[in-house]
Amino acid sequence: MRIIFALAVAATLLSVARAAELTPAQVQGQQLFRARCGYCHLFGGTGTIMLARRLGDKDSLLENRADLDAGYIRTVVRGGLRSMPALTRVEVTDAELAAIAAYLTRAREAPAQ
Repeated sequence: MRIIFALAVAATLLSVARAAELTPAQVQGQQLFRARCGYCHLFGGTGTIMLARRLGDKDSLLENRADLDAGYIRTVVRGGLRSMPALTRVEVTDAELAAIAAYLTRAREAPAQ
C-alpha cells in the first residue's frame, strides 16, 4: 500500500513539474485528456491498472510515457483495444483527439537537449 501511495505522489509531482513546461496547445490537450480519458488512464484507473499488468508500473501512466505515437493513439481510441472500447467522434471529436495525441506525444516530439 505504501508503494502505491508513493507512486501516486511521484506521478502527481511529475505531472505538476511537467505542466510548467507545456505549450498552450499541450495544456489544452492535457485538460482534454484528463476530462475525456482520465477516468481510466490516470492513477488508479482501470486502463492504468490493465496497462500495469501488461507493461509494468513504469509504462502504465500514459501521461508519463515517451514512446507513444499519435497515429497509434488515434487508432486505439477510434478502434478500441482489448478492454478499451472504441470512442466515437461524438464522445471525443477529431480536434479533441488531435489535441490529446499532441499532449501524449509531447515527450517524443521534444527536441533533444
